[in-house]
Amino acid sequence: MAKWHISVEVLSSQTTSERTCSAEYTAVWVSSGYCRAQEITITAGEGHLFKKGETLRFDKVVNSSCICFELSKRPPQGDCALSSNIALPMQNENSQYVLRLDQVDFPAGAIAYRHVHPGDGIRFLVNGELTIISDTHVSSVNSGDAWFEAANSPVRAEATTEGPSSFVRFMVLPADCLGQPTIRILNSEDAKMPRLQSTKRHVDELAYLLPG
Repeated sequence: MAKWHISVEVLSSQTTSERTCSAEYTAVWVSSGYCRAQEITITAGEGHLFKKGETLRFDKVVNSSCICFELSKRPPQGDCALSSNIALPMQNENSQYVLRLDQVDFPAGAIAYRHVHPGDGIRFLVNGELTIISDTHVSSVNSGDAWFEAANSPVRAEATTEGPSSFVRFMVLPADCLGQPTIRILNSEDAKMPRLQSTKRHVDELAYLLPG
């Protein structure tokens, strides 16, 4: 099984005019303004998946920023908010996987009850505050913070009652997750509770991640 690395950083038009993607895959979610790539424009609240060698461009006169997730066979070379090794999901065919970039919005006081997802991934909190409760620790996550969640590791997320919270997330999932929700609530009584948070998928694509 190949060793892959996932990382996240914030890019801004104030410090970057363009970025040529050196990672095998780069998922971008625009938080303000817009950016351009090839023949498309990606505006605030939208996401896009880039392949190695493609270029992301910013307009210097527009105050733009984006959350940039990279999936690479090498550790990140520069500064980033968070990076981690990942394990590719176990499945019958080990070369094709789902790369998913999505956005989860919590109204005030919403709870994602104790649950798991079938793939490793990084989350980046865009606004608000969450309390993340795993089986080993509790952490308070604030706007601008990133955290890693391993596949099938139980976690509970609680939003503050002071206002809405939202995060963007990049995960590597088994191929049969394409187009399907991945959250699995572990307690049957919790699964009956109303789900107040909403999820929007920006990228959901199959990709070959080969060893070597």
